[in-house]
Amino acid sequence: MQALNFYVYFFSSFLLEDWLFTLNTIFFFKYRIISYTIHSQKLTYTFPVLRNTGKSLAVDTKGYQSNKVRCYSTAPNKTTFKDFKDITADVLNSLLRNQGVSITEAELAILKHIPGVRFDLPLNDQTYPSFESLVGKPNTRGIKAGVYIFTHKATGAKYVGSSNSLSRRLDQYFTFKHFNQINSGLLIPLLKKDGFEAFSLEVFVIPDKLGLELNDSNNLNLNYPYLFLEQFYLLHDKFNLNTQRIVNFRVNQGKTVYLYSLYGKILYYCASSLSGIKGALGIHYATCVNCIKTGNSYLDFFIISNSPFEGAERTKLSLQELLELIDSKKKEALKKRTSVKFSKAVIIRKEGQEETLEFPSITAVVKYLDTTGIRVDRNQLAKYLDSGLTYKGYIFSKA
Repeated sequence: MQALNFYVYFFSSFLLEDWLFTLNTIFFFKYRIISYTIHSQKLTYTFPVLRNTGKSLAVDTKGYQSNKVRCYSTAPNKTTFKDFKDITADVLNSLLRNQGVSITEAELAILKHIPGVRFDLPLNDQTYPSFESLVGKPNTRGIKAGVYIFTHKATGAKYVGSSNSLSRRLDQYFTFKHFNQINSGLLIPLLKKDGFEAFSLEVFVIPDKLGLELNDSNNLNLNYPYLFLEQFYLLHDKFNLNTQRIVNFRVNQGKTVYLYSLYGKILYYCASSLSGIKGALGIHYATCVNCIKTGNSYLDFFIISNSPFEGAERTKLSLQELLELIDSKKKEALKKRTSVKFSKAVIIRKEGQEETLEFPSITAVVKYLDTTGIRVDRNQLAKYLDSGLTYKGYIFSKA
């Protein structure tokens, strides 16, 4: 038998700023996965993805988008609580201080009182309409933010997550798009093993008018209430399918975008990124960028800016009411553009003849030709203006 290629087991310990680390590294033979564990007075992290290449010790990053290794802790997390009453705004703020976000006790109380709606899984023909009514449809505007909780029925194990688009995120679970993730934590393997029928799902949708209740909130709270609520649940120890306990608010991953009234007196909407405002309001990235760069208005009714306007009052419209307002302004703008487009004076001449007729607008031309039994499309007619080409037996030009 070929001799096994063993390496040395070694032990070292050292004292660093009152932290006692014990480094235990056990090397097995070639290409065997090894365990690399750091024990401290407070936490235990396990790195299960180290490998021995035969030449040097390296991190196996195959399949990862970056070379950062996600660490899972199998030891009890000492930052968790058994009673929700102990999870206060001060506790959340102390954990999130480095991210530059905070919440007051009054704001947290409002979030905690958002009711959840429970669904047995998998969804069926009877429950899916209610689910869709609650979270909306994927890839549509008017997205709904919130928190979702998967509960394993047999064990009571829980997983909490959040999204600014619940319909999109949960659709990724139900269509198995999350199932191919490498290093997918604890929930996905359990879903694969036991199936959706072993779980229930509870959904907490952030109300459209929540910003009105958070009168003293800053802009971050206006954008991230669902993340604060997720952080609240994460700190309870019954959410033992979560492998990370601190929410990443990503406050530096995009510029805040504001939708104001034409003179900046009313703040209609605030999003943390261009994609956020597109997902919620359906305003395209290019439109936002153009309005921000040029200062041009949007639909002659709104201003889109990446700067906060001092003194602007927050709208009392719900998201749905805001969407309806935007739709009405789009129709007005389209009607105005159409009116301008077709109000040009037009001269028409029958092919082969010298006589001309002048009309005040394209619409008037269409009506005249209709009386002669000739049906024309005014959009097509507009394309033939000054082209010298014949359309329906006539040549058209601008007066």
